Amino acid sequence: MKIICLACLVILSLIATLVGPHWINPFHMSGLDGDILTQLRVPRVLFAAVIGAMLGISGSIYQLTLKNPLADSFTTGAASSSALGAVLAISLGVGGYWIPVCAFATGMTGLLLVYRLSQTQGRINPITMILAGVVMNIIASAIISFSKYYFEDSLNAIVYWLMGGIFLVTWDRLLLCVLLFGVIYLYLQRRSMELNILALDEQSAQSLGVDVKKLRSTSFILSTLLVSVAVSFSGIIGFVGLIVPHISRSLFGSDMRHNIFYSSVLGSGLLVLSDAFSRVVIPGGAELPVGIVTAVLGGMFFFYLLQSRREHFWNG
Repeated sequence: MKIICLACLVILSLIATLVGPHWINPFHMSGLDGDILTQLRVPRVLFAAVIGAMLGISGSIYQLTLKNPLADSFTTGAASSSALGAVLAISLGVGGYWIPVCAFATGMTGLLLVYRLSQTQGRINPITMILAGVVMNIIASAIISFSKYYFEDSLNAIVYWLMGGIFLVTWDRLLLCVLLFGVIYLYLQRRSMELNILALDEQSAQSLGVDVKKLRSTSFILSTLLVSVAVSFSGIIGFVGLIVPHISRSLFGSDMRHNIFYSSVLGSGLLVLSDAFSRVVIPGGAELPVGIVTAVLGGMFFFYLLQSRREHFWNG
């Protein structure tokens, strides 16, 4: 099944490289078509695939460690707090790799604050965590709005970036994301059995030899690192980390030995498909930011979860 999923992702990615304001016929390509394909489409599709995998796997880890099916980088406040650092860096004229550094610093701070507020007598309260994440989103959005108001020279760049999209792709950014994702993916796969045990209550997990606090903290940091880098390079692309883990668990089970892989592959496929759709939905060559597409899909899925499982969430 894993080979089939990878094959589907490869086929989808190949098709996505041909789709856009200028459609490419692979059997009759001109020199211009070749340049567009190699210099624009291929790196963009690869970048979308890596960013989607980063968001998908981070959402899976958030939902497991927080034991909350509504947890992802958006609802926990990690994405908005990471965006806050990136926006401040853009507003102050700090460019380059300082943007992901600032995004990680504020993202980690926001997530730790949400995590602390959601604890009740040493245990995580799922309802409180969502409320704390909403408050973090409000605070971060307020500061971002102030930045847009005060730093007028950077307004267009901030607004364009906040909508989320695979716009500015460079090979060095792509390489950084691939290396970062690869290292964290291998680490999580090696700890997949311990992560499965982490799904139990803390006393049971500790009795089985799992250092719960260390594993949870490490997983938090690595997931937030993935989110902050993704946000700093592509803006806010919400709800990928919410949708993908649910689909993965529904189709392939909750075993983290498999869920980590499928969350990554499905996250890649979802963002590649959404990015391809964003390039063709508006006629005339204009592109819709992919963050709008994923927000619509994620919002509908969010309402579905609340409608179908609201009693379980409220009581549990």
